[in-house]
Amino acid sequence: MVNHGSHPLTPSPEGRGKPQRRLSFRREVARSAAVRFCALLVFFTGACADYERPAKPDAPASGVILIAGSDFSSGFLSAIEPQTLKIYRDMLPIYNDAVPRYDATNAATYILQRMGSDSVKRLDNSLGYVTAYERSVGTKMNPQDLTLLPGNAMAVSLYNRNTILILSRSTGAQLSEIDLGQYADADGYAEIGAVLYQGSYIYALVQRLNRAATDAIWPPVGQSYLLKIDATTFQVSEIPLTHTNPVSRLHFHAGRNSLIFAAPGRFAANYALDGACLEYSLTTGLLQTPPMTEVQAGYEIADCNIQNDGSGIFVGYDASLNSVFGSFNTLTHTVTRVAAFLSSANGGYYPTFLLHSNGKVYLADRNINAPGIRVFSGPTLTEETTKAAYTGLPPFSLEEVP
Repeated sequence: MVNHGSHPLTPSPEGRGKPQRRLSFRREVARSAAVRFCALLVFFTGACADYERPAKPDAPASGVILIAGSDFSSGFLSAIEPQTLKIYRDMLPIYNDAVPRYDATNAATYILQRMGSDSVKRLDNSLGYVTAYERSVGTKMNPQDLTLLPGNAMAVSLYNRNTILILSRSTGAQLSEIDLGQYADADGYAEIGAVLYQGSYIYALVQRLNRAATDAIWPPVGQSYLLKIDATTFQVSEIPLTHTNPVSRLHFHAGRNSLIFAAPGRFAANYALDGACLEYSLTTGLLQTPPMTEVQAGYEIADCNIQNDGSGIFVGYDASLNSVFGSFNTLTHTVTRVAAFLSSANGGYYPTFLLHSNGKVYLADRNINAPGIRVFSGPTLTEETTKAAYTGLPPFSLEEVP
């Protein structure tokens, strides 16, 4: 399996969030000691001031970019102010394979914690990012993505169950589910990836990988799909994709009224230039001419998006699995610039980028020697930072909080 954001040579982590439990244990020890000390003061003085509690994160509830940082052993949520690049580091522990999703209606953030934690955690931003609840989605179900639905509900895709769960945003309780088992291949799994709600429909990417393959690591098999699911009736219609294994997030482009995503086919350790950046028009209900194929780019495309000026952005790999981040012309389908390059010998990579509403592009750079966030702008991605803004653990996933 290759999840968007995973290192090409690193298997998905299977840990159980041990650093988080150790931190909780230390807090309990400190709390118990403080309570005992307070009881002694009450016994001798009859009064006691409240013991010191851990400080709440000082990050603003909005106007930041949330960063899920991970070394694949531990994870922390951090934040950065997009204009000043002020950092709020290590706000709270999260799982080591997690992605944040923001809910403006409830001023809340949902942390989707993948294989090994298999849970959804809700944070209340306006209360100092305190945890409101953490709900399991089932052992080893490996949740992949989360999108918000009307009626204070949300949809969560499960990689290991061919199902999209419909949950309450308020409590995390299950309200319903959508069975997509008909899209499983011979190994019994459909590999449902990204999901996005737009215009009364849930859109879902179905990868379809061969887990039993012996000649490659979970290569795509047969047809991959974009599914269009009525959010009320759950009726499913399918759009066969021209390229397989859609691994990226679904990006909605308001100006083009389209969905943009990457389908790299054989990917990373299975390197082959057989994928593309794809675009699906919500106006016509049709796939458009790919803004860029891997053959045209000369690189694997792990994620892509299109700026408001029509210029494209991509992150991916070359044949030596060096990480590249660059721009491309969506009309001529040519790479216009490689804006950042990281040798595979470094051990780091570029897991993702965020095209912010302010027009700038924020690159998650997992350079082993200098991890952090780098800022680019313009049609050929001119870098505005002289070095990466250090955010603690290497950045794994980014989410805009307007």
